[in-house]
Amino acid sequence: MRPFWLCLYAASLSFVASFVTADELRPVRIAKPVGGHIHPAACVSPKGTIVVTYGQINHRDLRISRSTDGGQTWTEPTPFEHTIKKTYYPGSLTTLRDGKLMHAWNRWSGETNELEPRSVLYSLSADDGVTWSEPKPLPRTENVMSVIRHPIVELNSNRWLVPLSDRTFLFDPATDKSEPFGDGRLHDLVPIVRTPKGTFISGAGLRSTDEGKTWKEIEKFPNLKEQGWRHEMVCLSNGLLLASEIPGLGVGGERIRYVISRDDGLTWNDTFEYHNPGRPIGGRACPRTVELDAKTIGVVFYDVSEQQVGGPSLFFLRIPLAKLGK
Repeated sequence: MRPFWLCLYAASLSFVASFVTADELRPVRIAKPVGGHIHPAACVSPKGTIVVTYGQINHRDLRISRSTDGGQTWTEPTPFEHTIKKTYYPGSLTTLRDGKLMHAWNRWSGETNELEPRSVLYSLSADDGVTWSEPKPLPRTENVMSVIRHPIVELNSNRWLVPLSDRTFLFDPATDKSEPFGDGRLHDLVPIVRTPKGTFISGAGLRSTDEGKTWKEIEKFPNLKEQGWRHEMVCLSNGLLLASEIPGLGVGGERIRYVISRDDGLTWNDTFEYHNPGRPIGGRACPRTVELDAKTIGVVFYDVSEQQVGGPSLFFLRIPLAKLGK
């Protein structure tokens, strides 16, 4: 379910198809990460503040940046307070119904940095990502690695659908108790979204109209399951579904595009390309998309190729929804 403040938007939009040239969409540079697992996450507060986290240095420097003008300018990235001097793997950001932001990340070691099976911590912010509450753990399977990379789905204030690498479950943050979701299957490390019609779409290529009790395979679904931590899927407040696809050879492919569903996840026929540098992309890009308003989305991704002007960078790109066609 989308946050209530996004659900106030019109149920449908009138789109005008148009061809996009490289000059029409200009990404903004947020930061210059060093390398490793950069893997950004993003969300938008009810006030319109965009919050982005990413890895500056592999497993050692998780940073956070904010924009209050729709992604045109960004604060200087600063270390995320709860991972300073701790090892980590980047996680996800979610905007909750009450306006708080939830940041979940992967802890790779204990308080003294001794190695242990990876587990997931989460923290909340009530001031648009400026300060964060003390971390709390999400339930885990004992002695099994647990990883999060995608936003949770808030079904209601005390019922979160959490997609982890080792478990897919419902979690009550008030009691810290969990229970199986739907038929109890593991969807693996893929995104799961709920559409305005109540349909659940799993990045494993499955669709459910009965709260996850039964699932049907989606034909010609984008390949999110392979390297699911790398790809994304989002559902906009108007019901439009966007899944990432990165064609091309090599580690990072050669271009990034959306595969689009306009019929509640039944078919995925349209595509929209938004990053094509004419060379191999440096790194795995790991795009993350947010809805800025009823007419605009924004996507954060990285390209660390030394061949590009300005060198390696974490980018933010605003895209008018009209560009995606009808």
